[in-house]
Amino acid sequence: MSRKNALAFIVAIVMVVSLLCGPAISSNGAKAAPVTGEKFLGNIFSGSSEPLKFKQYWNQITPENAGKWESVEGSRDSMNWGTLDAIYNYAKSNNMPFKFHTLVWGNQQPSWISSLSQTEQRAEVEEWFAAVAGRYDDLDFIDVVNEPLHAPPSYRNALGGDGSTGWDWVITAFQLARQYFPNSKLLINDYGIIADPSAAQRYVSLINLLKARGLVDGIGIQCHAFNMDTVSVSTMNQVLTILDSTGLPIYVSELDMNGDDQTQLRRYQEKFPVLWEHSSVKGITVWGYIEGQTWQSEAYLLRSNGTERPALTWLMGYVGSGSPPPSDTIPPAAPTGLTATAVSSSSINLDWADNTDSDLAGYKVYRSTVSGFTPGSANFVKQVTTSAYTDTGLAADTTYYYKVTAVDTSGNESQPSAQASAKTQQGGGTTPPGEYTEITLPFTHDGAGEYYWKTNKLSTNPNDWSHYINSWNLDLLEINGKDYTNVWVAQHQIAPSSDGYWYIHCKGSFSYSHVEIR
Repeated sequence: MSRKNALAFIVAIVMVVSLLCGPAISSNGAKAAPVTGEKFLGNIFSGSSEPLKFKQYWNQITPENAGKWESVEGSRDSMNWGTLDAIYNYAKSNNMPFKFHTLVWGNQQPSWISSLSQTEQRAEVEEWFAAVAGRYDDLDFIDVVNEPLHAPPSYRNALGGDGSTGWDWVITAFQLARQYFPNSKLLINDYGIIADPSAAQRYVSLINLLKARGLVDGIGIQCHAFNMDTVSVSTMNQVLTILDSTGLPIYVSELDMNGDDQTQLRRYQEKFPVLWEHSSVKGITVWGYIEGQTWQSEAYLLRSNGTERPALTWLMGYVGSGSPPPSDTIPPAAPTGLTATAVSSSSINLDWADNTDSDLAGYKVYRSTVSGFTPGSANFVKQVTTSAYTDTGLAADTTYYYKVTAVDTSGNESQPSAQASAKTQQGGGTTPPGEYTEITLPFTHDGAGEYYWKTNKLSTNPNDWSHYINSWNLDLLEINGKDYTNVWVAQHQIAPSSDGYWYIHCKGSFSYSHVEIR
């Protein structure tokens, strides 16, 4: 067995759950020796079928969207359990800890509940809890309340509102969860914690209210890229110390880090051990790992062709043995034959010869309006896996210069190709007036087809993470010339408006192709 496969095998048997959930279980049902402090390393299912190489890397499962109330009961009293059933059954048949995500949340809740009276809302919440409990009697973990600090539900007053504690609605939700799920580990979950000690203190104040009542079994912290990409190790340690003061297990519930191959690798090497080696962190769930299926476009760890990005190779070695495997340091050959051809007033087609290196991971495309430029982070466009790319969202009647580099599976980058250039066609611009239908927010669309929409209502507040755009199973979601296909992104992270509007181009091939703007 190769070193790489041996390390992957070790990770595959790390089947341990929380401090209170007992010993680890391997994927074939046999007891397995716990490694690195009895922790799981999990990931998400976004659909009903097993993601590529899932069991090779992960040993815990969280459904990305299938367990959210809106996904199950989008229409009142009409329950859609199909995808959630498939994910739950997969977890149980493979002896993997399953976390239900989520019971109470201010986003992705049924739209119909907002119009009900408080009495009806309370009854519907209890019906929802009872329906989940009746269908899944063996849930290992439950995110009872998701994002209480940032996204309280519209029906929170039906659960007691702020009340005398300031958090009565959260306490009520956990009381109901303890009633309906007496044998599950009940978790609270929120984002913006790992990078903000003040938010961590506020979070702990709420957690201690629940702990004093015996209602909470663990703390969830999301650790998304918008925090993890920039947070310092010092701040991470400070926050973990604050959370540890509760004496409760900590679960990193939604981890991802962005970057090109080398940047992402460096971030994982620097920050993942801070989480994994903390004695109170009992499990880490990475929020997606396959190229084209992560809500942050650069957060994927496994390329769509099945090859590992350097961060994943390092991660498997680190978790499996405590030390990373040796890496290749020889860059691939520079790409040749680069050509650029303008195809419209806003797009240019690039093409170049295939690189023949056996460990090729892909290519990086760089663009400038200055001839003779040096490729770097300031002019990086995108990393692609094929020897062609269409650059969109460009200005009309403008000359653009391009260079391309090759990248291997160890993250080594070649010298740049020879420069190529093209001038976009005149007129038109990127957002032709009259072709786009104005939409009202919040907005949701499901189904196949190609659509053009516009809105002038997106939030631009850099501190607003409650308003977002999310999509899945799309072929394309382009906003003002930038690609946001099948990712979650806060509205303030979207490309700037054009003439006061955001112009949205959406393409889907399935009845379940989905986009939402909230």
